[in-house]
Amino acid sequence: MFSHGETALLNIIPRFLFMAAILICQPGPATATTEVMDGIAAIVNGEAIACYQVQQDAIELRKQLVDAGMKQIPDEQQLFARAMDKSILLLVQQQEAVNLEISVSDEELDQAMANVEAQNGIPAGQLEEILRSQGMDVDNYKETLRERLLTGKLGNIAVRSRLQISEEAMREYYRKYIANPAPQRELEISQIFLALPMDPTPEDVAAAYRQMDQWRQRILDGTSFARIAELNSASPEGAQGGSLGWVLPGALPPRFASVFSLKVGELSQTIRSPGGLHLFNVTNERMKEPNKMAEAYDEVHARHILLKLSDSMTEAEQAKVRQRAEQIATSMQGVSDEKFASRAKEVSQGPSGPKGGDLGWFKHGAMLPEFEAVAFALEPGQTSGIVQSRFGLHIIRVVEKRHIEPDSFEAHHDEIQNILLNLEMQDQLPRWLSGLKAKARIEHRVCR
Repeated sequence: MFSHGETALLNIIPRFLFMAAILICQPGPATATTEVMDGIAAIVNGEAIACYQVQQDAIELRKQLVDAGMKQIPDEQQLFARAMDKSILLLVQQQEAVNLEISVSDEELDQAMANVEAQNGIPAGQLEEILRSQGMDVDNYKETLRERLLTGKLGNIAVRSRLQISEEAMREYYRKYIANPAPQRELEISQIFLALPMDPTPEDVAAAYRQMDQWRQRILDGTSFARIAELNSASPEGAQGGSLGWVLPGALPPRFASVFSLKVGELSQTIRSPGGLHLFNVTNERMKEPNKMAEAYDEVHARHILLKLSDSMTEAEQAKVRQRAEQIATSMQGVSDEKFASRAKEVSQGPSGPKGGDLGWFKHGAMLPEFEAVAFALEPGQTSGIVQSRFGLHIIRVVEKRHIEPDSFEAHHDEIQNILLNLEMQDQLPRWLSGLKAKARIEHRVCR
């Protein structure tokens, strides 16, 4: 595991990505006995998990609990089981990423490091030096960050990309939480999550409720909520005592609305979701003032056809691409939107090509300046000539234009959609992870 400072640097990853990530235990000094050096703790879909690695993770978990001031530390068997479960869950995610051909490039890792620097006020290129000055292993830090990026990307592709948020749901959220801005009670909350199998039997559910009732009673009798969460919660934030941070009404699924009726220090009743059982604790509260409205702005809904140019092309090759682009631009003048979209599907080399070149709505600053200058100058239904950018040659068609008032539904559309997608992820990701683990072939061994 990492020190408080290192964990803080890792935790700047956006919440939706963090919810998809698993906190990885990193090996500490080589203090394990030789008996476990070459032992195998488990075999997951044919891949081994070493006893040494799990034991080192358990040792580091114990150190974290001691450093956090926990008076009653779990025994070695409990710590080992916790570390083993994390190792298995990480490995099945890594295997699924391989199956889906998902990876994290060095460029993506470099960008994530740059984001850490930017969000923590660290001069560009200085993060590694700061990590070393604090006694941290830079390679381990990078590997953990890469694993978080990978599991986050996996969750987004395997789960988030399949979620659909209806226009009605977004408009309902807007009416309830944005249309009439007023101060709102914001809560700092923590949770304990107990996962259920993909298709739980009544016996599975009953056993889970009994277990949650036992944990709830222990907390009421004085045991730290954070300690129970650290040792038992199946969600990623369990490693941080179950803390979900500050949460506004509307940022949790409707089934959890009763949490906002709790007072500071109170526990919720056990609440069931598609993925399992939840227990919440309110640790603090504050009044959140509504965000100040920005200025009104204009947006364009456009399509484009892109033909790529590259420095590796000869002048003759570039000329041939330009000639083809001119022919397409001429043929697209005055055609219907449907015909332009059909042509884009046939010839556009940009990522929007399969969608008929549809770029959706965008405002000033979202696109390259040379692209925007033309798009905002065109009227709806008009098609441009050739527009060159660093990506290649574009033929742009404006579908619609609109003026956006800062307090309108349209101004908050993307924000609301992202919030509701995150809410769905809170439900669906644990269930998907549980299913991923359930279908894995796991053979446990005995470490001695």
